[in-house]
Amino acid sequence: MSINAETAFRVLPSVLLAATAWALAWLATGSIDAADWLPYAALAALLVLLVAVSGGARRPGRAELGALAALVALAGWEAISISWSAVPSLARDEALLTLFYAVVFLLPLLTLTGPSDRLLASAAVALSSGALALGAALVLRFGSDQADHFYWGRRLSFPISYPNAVAAVFLIGFWPAVVLSADRRRNVLVRSCSLAGATAIAAASLTAQSKGSIAAMTVSCALLFALSPLRLRLLVPTVAALGLTAIAYRPLTEPFRTGSVGDIRHAGTTIVVLTAIGAVAGVVYAVADRRLGLGPRALGLVRVAVGALAVVAAVTSIAVFFTQVYHSGWFGDQWRSFKNERPVGEASSHLLQLGSYRYDFWRVALDEFKEHPLAGIGSRGFGPAYLQLRHGPETPARAHSVELDALSELGIVGLLLLVCALALPLIRIVTRMRARDPAATAAFAAAAYWLAHASVDWIWTVPACGVGFFLLLGIGASGEESRLGRRAQLGLASAALVAVLLFVPPWLSARFADHGDFSAAKALDPLSVDPYRLEASEAATPRAAVEQLEAAVRKEPRVADVRYELGLAYARAREVRRARAALLEALRLAPGDPQIAEALKRLPKRPIRSS
Repeated sequence: MSINAETAFRVLPSVLLAATAWALAWLATGSIDAADWLPYAALAALLVLLVAVSGGARRPGRAELGALAALVALAGWEAISISWSAVPSLARDEALLTLFYAVVFLLPLLTLTGPSDRLLASAAVALSSGALALGAALVLRFGSDQADHFYWGRRLSFPISYPNAVAAVFLIGFWPAVVLSADRRRNVLVRSCSLAGATAIAAASLTAQSKGSIAAMTVSCALLFALSPLRLRLLVPTVAALGLTAIAYRPLTEPFRTGSVGDIRHAGTTIVVLTAIGAVAGVVYAVADRRLGLGPRALGLVRVAVGALAVVAAVTSIAVFFTQVYHSGWFGDQWRSFKNERPVGEASSHLLQLGSYRYDFWRVALDEFKEHPLAGIGSRGFGPAYLQLRHGPETPARAHSVELDALSELGIVGLLLLVCALALPLIRIVTRMRARDPAATAAFAAAAYWLAHASVDWIWTVPACGVGFFLLLGIGASGEESRLGRRAQLGLASAALVAVLLFVPPWLSARFADHGDFSAAKALDPLSVDPYRLEASEAATPRAAVEQLEAAVRKEPRVADVRYELGLAYARAREVRRARAALLEALRLAPGDPQIAEALKRLPKRPIRSS
């Protein structure tokens, strides 16, 4: 895998996108606020523009062009749904996020030309994830305020405040790191660092204790070892990284049980130590792998032995389950647990608690799909809809499933576009994986993980998680040798320029609003209510605040929070009847909300006459 100037030029855009994923997690702390990720989207579009004008852009394959068209069409459908979404500004942001993902997917298709390019680009993703995992461990060990880096003091929530997203942004690089460490053609240093990275990723993700990530890793592992011809070569580094993590299960999950700062520091130390052990194991494995060669007969015996061990492990697991875990009524207990949130303190690990509010999220999403099967309720409309139909206290923005988000918010049309965008590049990736292509193997396993996790969580909405996935999807499907024609290059450059022009105004609007230039903010982003709410918070008089919030309500009449703020503003302006009407409407939009109910109780019984 030699790296010359030409190779470096081709791989550099993918390296920059991997660095973007790192920055979105570490510098932007995984923020889903469009103002925080739009600059990165604009920079990615500028990269496409530079590639187009350089004259070196490659022509993507037909399936990949179809996937790109489906992604862009999905973004367009989300933009159209602004007209019926309860939150038009968020629907616009979702359309821009999908367009951002389309740009990320496109860049490797335009630049990478062969297996070596693809493997180098995959290595950049592994490096990004490994650096995040090891960086988080060092912060836990040597930083300050460690308890702030744990969700409720129990689950790792650094650098992203949502533990499930933390696990996802780490684990997207796990399989690329494993593939690199298993590649016999790489030198000892590369293989050692790769296994160290895979170990750091596995250990740090366990500290986040994400049930969705564990289930998704199980799915990806099963699919990879069932379908990849490289399964035997991948077995050793996989077992090494996951085995080291399993051995250290107790110290890595101890913060969940104690919430102690000392145990949090110890968890960070454990990740660092495991990373070092993984590096040493990588050296030993690489050296032994080079010196030991197995003939066809020996390989056959190894395959039989591994298969036998897998059967023994499966039988043993089933036996342990029925002797140690199962009891009469166990399945009913688990179903009731799944339908209801369980207290944190009931188990020694979050991984052993099945309860969550996802059942209720998914119930509402399916009900909304039944009511609006063709076009859905509008992009990002799930949050307001859930507040009206919920059976629990949660206030989720999404349905915690990328498929159900598409069905409930965008209907059958949105789901079909999403399926096309994700399935078409996987056709080429699976074909290459079956032909023993390492980069395609890494892309397939990572995609299997991400899609399984996104099916039970809302990591699509977190750009720090999504960029790595779409980058690997593009890497695995890239490699066309033919260059774009002059007209195609001009069209590509024009499209990239349009994308930049779409990304920039909402970001500038947010910047102007933060600096108090509300007129410019409103002009640049006529959909957003944020400039109105910010101006209301700084208004000189209660009446001036009311005027701004009335304008915000006209833009988002179905959002309870805006109605609630308007009700409070009316109360401060001594307009009690209007305050009560606004708060009652807010309570209708969010039944049972204790904050709104308390505000209603505090209102005077009779209108206050102004002197």
